[in-house]
Amino acid sequence: MKFVSPALRHIVFPALSRTGYLRHNLGAGPAVVTYHGVFPEGYKVRDSTLDGNLVRADSLRRQLDLLKKRYHVITPEDFLQWSDGQRSLPPRSVLLTCDDALENTLTEMLPILKDSGLSCLFFATGASAEETPSMLWYEEIYRMLLDVDGPASLDIAEAGISIDRITPNEKHAGWWKLVKQLSPFDGKARRRLLDGIRRQLGLADCWAARLLEDKAVAGRFRVLDRTGLRQLAAAGMTIGAHSLSHPVLACLPDDLAGREISEGKRVLEKTLDRAVWAFAYPFGNADTVTRRDIRLAERAGFRCGFMNVGGGFGAEVAGSNGTAAESRRFALPRVHVTADMNLAEFEAHISGFYRSMRRRLLGEDELNAVVGA
Repeated sequence: MKFVSPALRHIVFPALSRTGYLRHNLGAGPAVVTYHGVFPEGYKVRDSTLDGNLVRADSLRRQLDLLKKRYHVITPEDFLQWSDGQRSLPPRSVLLTCDDALENTLTEMLPILKDSGLSCLFFATGASAEETPSMLWYEEIYRMLLDVDGPASLDIAEAGISIDRITPNEKHAGWWKLVKQLSPFDGKARRRLLDGIRRQLGLADCWAARLLEDKAVAGRFRVLDRTGLRQLAAAGMTIGAHSLSHPVLACLPDDLAGREISEGKRVLEKTLDRAVWAFAYPFGNADTVTRRDIRLAERAGFRCGFMNVGGGFGAEVAGSNGTAAESRRFALPRVHVTADMNLAEFEAHISGFYRSMRRRLLGEDELNAVVGA
């Protein structure tokens, strides 16, 4: 649940940032930040829920400038050595990460990172080991629902899908139901089911091709192909795994969940000809990740795993010896940066103030709900 009122965003957080309170009351670190890409130039946001995970280029620049000025941005290799107990980190250390490996990470985000002299840990799915680019299947579903005029109905017996009516106001709930129902299928079967959904929604066979004719839309929705992923790595960025096909792991039986995690690692290592040591759980919250999935990530040979919640300084990442706490090594918290996050709110999340405030007022801790701490 989002817990930021206009008063917090525009009055409280800016005041705390100006006075330096956020920076002088930091807990243990490091803090980990995660992005999901940068809007291509000319892209028009159609739905704030669908597009809310990406940021504008100018917002990213301001956020990176703040981190460079007030914090210490470390490399992914620095983080790995710290987590292995091979080095210490300076105070206020922050690691940059980015999920999904969309095309805009190469065309829009990489130039900004290079201008800032910073590196980032990019998490890619198995789709980025393919020769041709594609869309993330769960975003494709959302776009299909958006392109339907009026209520939508679906009946896909193979997937147990029977939805009488999805009104425009219910599209997000209907979409999430479809994502969970389609997660247990492999890529080929899921593709067949997606085509069936498209036909039942009355969309043309060429719907996706027409959608991606727009350069800005293509840059927003397509993931990097094999060539693009190798270019990102060659530019000095570190590549981690984000599963084979980005399902809701909690909806999968043990064998399929294990395959999603281990095969995602294998295909990326084959594509890049280098070890892939980091894993980011798809969706990465208490509703989508279980303790089983955390064990499977460790068993697959990763050296650490990242969630998508609970981040900021003081998130109990470090153990008593200053290295990564073993109980959190495969459930590392991250600050999820969103499109509507202003600079003061961004720092409130980095500092851990937002998380601690939410814990005090709501009694919620999304990360502990997974690791059982």
